[in-house]
Amino acid sequence: MKEFGKYFNGLERDYGFCNVENGYIEPESGKLKFDPGDYGWSKRPITEQDYESHLTGRKAIGIQPCDDRSQASFGAIDVDPKDYKTFNLQKYLKVIEEKNLPVIPIESKSGGLHIYVFTKEKVPATLIREFLSNLLFLFKLPHNTEIFPKQTQLGTNQNNEKTSGSFINLPYYKSTERKAYKLDGSKMELDEFIKVVALNLQTKETLKQISTKKINEIITGGPKEFNDGPPCLQMICKEIEDDGKKLKDERDRFLYNYMVFAKKKYPDNWEEKILEAARNYIVYDNVWGDGKVKEKIKYWKNETKGFKCNDLPISSYCAKGTCLRRKFGIGSHRSTTWPELSGMIRINYKPEPEFMINVNLESGKVKQVHAKNIKKITEMKEMRNLIGEQTNIVPPIIKNQEYQVILDGLWANMENLKPVAGTNPIDMLKKYIIDYVNGPQATTFAAFKSGAVLKDEEFYYFDYDKFYEEIKRNEWNKDRSRTGTMIKQFFKGDFDCQKRFPKKENKDSFPPLRVLKLPIADLEKEEIPDEKITIEDKEHIV
Repeated sequence: MKEFGKYFNGLERDYGFCNVENGYIEPESGKLKFDPGDYGWSKRPITEQDYESHLTGRKAIGIQPCDDRSQASFGAIDVDPKDYKTFNLQKYLKVIEEKNLPVIPIESKSGGLHIYVFTKEKVPATLIREFLSNLLFLFKLPHNTEIFPKQTQLGTNQNNEKTSGSFINLPYYKSTERKAYKLDGSKMELDEFIKVVALNLQTKETLKQISTKKINEIITGGPKEFNDGPPCLQMICKEIEDDGKKLKDERDRFLYNYMVFAKKKYPDNWEEKILEAARNYIVYDNVWGDGKVKEKIKYWKNETKGFKCNDLPISSYCAKGTCLRRKFGIGSHRSTTWPELSGMIRINYKPEPEFMINVNLESGKVKQVHAKNIKKITEMKEMRNLIGEQTNIVPPIIKNQEYQVILDGLWANMENLKPVAGTNPIDMLKKYIIDYVNGPQATTFAAFKSGAVLKDEEFYYFDYDKFYEEIKRNEWNKDRSRTGTMIKQFFKGDFDCQKRFPKKENKDSFPPLRVLKLPIADLEKEEIPDEKITIEDKEHIV
């Protein structure tokens, strides 16, 4: 257990959990899915007992590989197939064996594959991401394949609290599930896995050497014109030259990316180079020929957008780390425009969703920024301010059409996330209201005027300003007006109500007060059942 915890050592102040037993299989894909509340952050530091609970099957845990110092000692590629029922494990094992890669393939929680790398000591998290990004090229995985650590620099939320980013579910749940694979497809027991990890620990130096060496081995012999350009174009054209089979599918997308490269490298004769590339690398038929290519060139004369890395066939040959270092690779475009934005997560809060976005900085670090509403993203000015506030750069002003390309890329790969139960603003506001109306009751006019709750058979009545001051002290972060709108929209609140405190016998009536009126029926106090706890081993009670 201690060795297991040592190798899966990441962020220590928080860890993920998953109630595996509550999972269900999605019929369309065969993937294991979970409902909100069965998957999320524990909100406390991890302990040795948590690792032990994972290995014994008491609970499944996940770890954020990146710590608060932007260091990591492990990472993984998440191979998430579209159809888990037809997933081909062997093709990945074959690449690992043929290329002699120091990685360990492990069955994922969902039935896919995690390809892990481990280091002897903590190294910059950016280095692990770069190493794994280069391996995508070897496995012919898309550019947007998930890589952990997803973030290499942890930020803060709107309350200036440290965020935890994203965690990866650990293998060997119950010590018998999610096992590592041997290269023949058989599985390793836990003790064997620990030994294999110990034999494959990498250093800073070996991480840099291995990925660069393996990529260079593959593209050796490819067209020399791409030696300073994108490796994807180099590899596609090498395969065409080796096989003698020109590209028939995705011809438009291939030529578009070649156009971006040609404009950078051949600014004076890029049109001629595109026509030459078309004749050499794509199939000419009754649709495609010199005429169609010339039409494309004419259309592209005013084109200023960058490479489209997420399009086939480009995405299957992506070596991002190498490409960034090449003179006419993606780095040349990015340096004069915006940092790369990726990994957008939409958290489906009500009444409005919030967003987390990875900003890939030129230093190689990946900083996760938080957007409190969609306006912070869709408006360029708001996004520039957002990135400037939460990172050390302010992106330049670019053309609207260029910014739209960035948005299209974010939305195309966006992950939707259901909020953990109890964290939705509407749920939180409802709890605040229930706690308030079940608090001090108005037994006198003075108490009613000071904010105490008056109740009849159908409604609650109380001073909205006093209520708002109370929840603000409880770290409620919506402004007064927005909170009022939510109460009116979701809880049928009436802000125009004037209510008199009941007059006492033989006494004058009290003056009416403007108060918030809420229906009782929608706000009955929720009864929380007692939790039944079974104690198996008193030594493990924390």
